[in-house]
Amino acid sequence: MSRLHFLLGAGCALLLAGGARAEMNAAEVAPLEAPVVTPEPTTIESHVLIWLYDRLRPVAASAYRVEFPGADGETRVAHWQLPPGAGPHPTVVVFPIRAGNHVVSEALAKALVNRGYAAIWIEKRRSLFGDDDHRAPGDFASFAEDLTDFVLDARRLIGWLATRPEVDPERIATAGVSLGGILAATTLAQEPRAHAGFFVMAGGGLPEILRDSQDGDVVEFRAKGIAAKAFADPDDLARQARAWTDPMDPLTYAHRIEPEQVLLISARYDRVIAPERTLALWEALGRPRWLTVPTGHYQLVPYFWWAVGRGADHLDHVFGRDASPATAAQAAAR
Repeated sequence: MSRLHFLLGAGCALLLAGGARAEMNAAEVAPLEAPVVTPEPTTIESHVLIWLYDRLRPVAASAYRVEFPGADGETRVAHWQLPPGAGPHPTVVVFPIRAGNHVVSEALAKALVNRGYAAIWIEKRRSLFGDDDHRAPGDFASFAEDLTDFVLDARRLIGWLATRPEVDPERIATAGVSLGGILAATTLAQEPRAHAGFFVMAGGGLPEILRDSQDGDVVEFRAKGIAAKAFADPDDLARQARAWTDPMDPLTYAHRIEPEQVLLISARYDRVIAPERTLALWEALGRPRWLTVPTGHYQLVPYFWWAVGRGADHLDHVFGRDASPATAAQAAAR
């Protein structure tokens, strides 16, 4: 185990969430119109783990900040990193974890760039159920709106990417960890311009995840909701949440995804998104390839780079890159 693999732990405060507002269909949404694209440094997060990675692996050839009005009218920010060469590049849209900083997203994106992919990671505006989330525990409509808007904004971003000369429009994928994996799976199912994905520690059945998760913030969310009489108990929480979460639950749309398109990676002893939830998603997706590591949710850290590598291998296979000399050389160097 490398020192970098071990140290990534400080950046992996992961998790999930719930909520959804309205049924979305698989029809194409209009791409972004004239987002503001400006050059930026190849590293955004100020964290020792990112600093170490940059010294062990080449940085992106170029990087851009992409700003655009979100579905709710507020500014949405994404960070686009490109590998060497003119392209068009296969491209991965990376979704954020539930709370904390964006170290996991940036680390995932950097690793993909080192495998020859362009990667764009989307910022979250606030944590769900975290210290900066001041909504009432029973405000499922607001939680739902956050997640629905995020997926819609990601789809609009994908539409714009598909028009760019740097991007191969036939090789666009989604990826994420924990809540990011849930959002990535839902987006892949919704967005016809996305063609593959890999999801780390994701699951389906959002009401059950909210009911059972042992993540500290979600445990506190349940306790506050019961104390405020927003719901009587965890089972009542799940019953109330279902009408809002089903329109954003990857289980709702998993039948739209071919199992060959996706890879699941989970932690065997996960108490945040329990193995039963990944099992439910695996079944709904038609039993795609599913890898496990012998850890809990936050303890997956030593396997993080391995997991991203397996995700990149999967995308190489789906996109027909696994036989290319350049890809083989990049894989050998990782």
